[in-house]
Amino acid sequence: DDARRTPSRHRVDAAGIERALDPALWRAPGAPPREAVAALLARAAAALPADGDHAADAVEDALAAVCLAPACAERDARRPWSVLLDAERAAVLAALEVPQRRADGTRPTERAHPEASRIGGGVEVLRAFVASAQARTPQRRPRIAVVTASAFDPMDAVDFYLDAFRRLGAEAVWWPVDGAVAAARFERGDCGALPALRVARLRLPNREAVYPDLAGFQQAFCASQPALMLQVQGVFFAGGDQWKHREAFVQADDRPNDWLRELQQAHAEGRVVVGGTSAGAAVQSASWMLGSGDVEAAVARAARIAAPPEPGCARGDRCGGVPEDALTLWPAGGLRLAEGAIVDTHFSERSRELRLLMAMQAADARWGYGADEASALHVREIDGRREIRALGETGGWVLRRAPGAVDEAEAWYLAPGATLIIERDADAAGGERVAVAVDPDAAAPVRVRSARPRSAFDAGALRTLAQRLAWRCGRGYTIDAAPGEASLGCTEATRAWRRGDREATRTGAIVHGVGPLRLRFIRTEGSASP
Repeated sequence: DDARRTPSRHRVDAAGIERALDPALWRAPGAPPREAVAALLARAAAALPADGDHAADAVEDALAAVCLAPACAERDARRPWSVLLDAERAAVLAALEVPQRRADGTRPTERAHPEASRIGGGVEVLRAFVASAQARTPQRRPRIAVVTASAFDPMDAVDFYLDAFRRLGAEAVWWPVDGAVAAARFERGDCGALPALRVARLRLPNREAVYPDLAGFQQAFCASQPALMLQVQGVFFAGGDQWKHREAFVQADDRPNDWLRELQQAHAEGRVVVGGTSAGAAVQSASWMLGSGDVEAAVARAARIAAPPEPGCARGDRCGGVPEDALTLWPAGGLRLAEGAIVDTHFSERSRELRLLMAMQAADARWGYGADEASALHVREIDGRREIRALGETGGWVLRRAPGAVDEAEAWYLAPGATLIIERDADAAGGERVAVAVDPDAAAPVRVRSARPRSAFDAGALRTLAQRLAWRCGRGYTIDAAPGEASLGCTEATRAWRRGDREATRTGAIVHGVGPLRLRFIRTEGSASP
């Protein structure tokens, strides 16, 4: 079927090598000399079968095998591929990519099949997003703009997202913003410079050949500047790197550009619903923004107020003083749409509860939201009342930190079907009254593990403990989190929302949520706070 896009193919020929050697791709500090890259590509070309086009994996294997000396260590400047940044590797493959064409010369497109998904929670989240956009235009199909700026190649996922939302009942359009278009529009004032800026800013050559329709659409958008927020009811941000999303909307001096101001106004007026997956959710942060960081590093070392290091920088010792695994935060936040909160994702699956706690402490932030995989937290602001509804497979977490608290916060685990309601109340602690409402018809089964996890860094560990506490608070749990321990326990105000009897826990009871719990990190090695 030549109507559908297939996995990318690559050709290591003279034209591709010339594109890969563009000097604009190799200006980063510590980048290998272009002579070394040229030798790398020549050796890889000689090693590949002389039958034309090759799969990306085969090309990468050939590049990784090249050693420019009699012998090379696994990570060695004489093995150039081993020390390249992730973006530099992606740039080489982009330069070598072969355009795909149908018989009529047009580009085949990727298709999505949400109805066939094996992960029902993720599709449920997207359907809920479409429904929220639909509520803003009851008389016709909602129109949703998709932002893909977070990817190494912002054009790569466009077809998928557009087709997915169309199959879920929306009209979908690409909002073709990224760091290169922003530079062309707001820095240069010259949309004709876009192809060169795509190489210089995104390290992304050859897109005009691989995606001529999308490149042309982006060029026209840059020049025309339509008032898109007057035409759509939803904006959805794709996953990838939240810093790349931010570069598309925020100028170097941390001021929002015209696109972000337009989006913020439409969002504040309730004209558009905003959603995102992974980095597309994290970039919504208003109270500082998480850039990067492993949870183990977050509890072991102080957070760094810095832009995130380049992915892959540790391979060639090119991180510029900020370790690749360091917890990095940016004080100006992301797109500043999640009022007063830091947003994190892949939450329980990557054990990020303590990472968010450390980020909130470093930022002196009051609220933190953490969505689990194939799940979502739907946040609505209504006349001073905030509602946070859990959706999808397992829901997510809400953390509230008291001013000046050290390594401690209140935590609510919300399974699908639970909504945390926060209302202003001058007589309540902190000036807020918090309650939970449960929709039993929306409940989804959340399995309670029988075995107690051993480490807070195990996938789903604290979620499992929260589910256990939903059935019996007791004294709570303490679990290893070297160089300290994590503690999750009940408070006098703790309440559990569940359906089913105790016997059901053996097979997977329905747990709506539990909270407020007290989440703490207790340092056991030394006395200094990380």
